[in-house]
Amino acid sequence: MLLVKLNDGDLWSTPGGAMEPDEVPADAAVREAWEETGLLVRPQRLLGVYGGPHCVVAYPNGDESQYVIVAIGCAVIGGRARPDQDETVEVRYWSETEARSLTLAPWLRAHLSMVYAGTNGPGFEPATWRPAP
Repeated sequence: MLLVKLNDGDLWSTPGGAMEPDEVPADAAVREAWEETGLLVRPQRLLGVYGGPHCVVAYPNGDESQYVIVAIGCAVIGGRARPDQDETVEVRYWSETEARSLTLAPWLRAHLSMVYAGTNGPGFEPATWRPAP
C-alpha cells in the first residue's frame, strides 16, 4: 500500500484530505493523491468507511472535530512518486507487516487489517449503539 509520511511529525497515513465544495469522493481521491504524491490514480473500489474515536482531531486552540474517512483503493496510472514537501515529506509502498512497525495515523492503526483486506469488500466497524431500554 502507498503511504505518505506527514510533515507535522513522524506519522504515516494514506494520501487524503478534505473534499472541495461540489467534489465527489472519487475526484477528491484522485486530486489528493496527485497533490500529495505526484501519482495519477484511478479509483477502483471502496475499501471502507471509518470514523469514531480514532478520527478525532484536536487543534491547538482547543477545538475538536471528527472526520469520517472514505478509503478508496486506486490503481496508479501515471505520474512519478514524489512528496509535495508541504503536507508530505516521503512517499513509499509498504506491506502490511512493514506498516505495522510505522507510527501510523490513529485511524489507520485502528483499521490497518481492514484496509489491507480491502479486496474482500468494504470494511467498517460494526454498530454498537442500541436504544435505551
